[in-house]
Amino acid sequence: MQASDKYIAADAPSRLLPAAQAGLQEWHRIVASNDWDALSDLLTDDATYRNPAVFEPARGKATIIAILKSVFGALEDFEYLRQFDGATTQVLEFHARVGDSKLMGADFIDFDDAGRIRDLMVMIRPASAVVALTDEVMRRMSAT
Repeated sequence: MQASDKYIAADAPSRLLPAAQAGLQEWHRIVASNDWDALSDLLTDDATYRNPAVFEPARGKATIIAILKSVFGALEDFEYLRQFDGATTQVLEFHARVGDSKLMGADFIDFDDAGRIRDLMVMIRPASAVVALTDEVMRRMSAT
């Protein structure tokens, strides 16, 4: 994956609280540098990860980190396009590809009062890209 430094900010000033802004900045740094070991400090102890392939969320730092490391390892040409925010929630629209499958998606990130991620939900379209990504992530996770 090659992360891009190109982020398109909303025209209005951010409504994110300062702690959430710091958490978001750290999220962008982790994604851009593939520094998945640092993600543990950014996640709350009871963090959840909701992915587009299964209904039940993943829980626990080690599980979430392993999944995201595999997901971002499978994505190519990943780039955040737009962002939308509330006081503690950020929605980041992105595009990427998995092999020949192009995809569009959004990360819905909810931060706690300390700026740590308590919930991350990912939505991806089209369905064929979700299948391709799921297959590649499962292949990578079973190889480790």
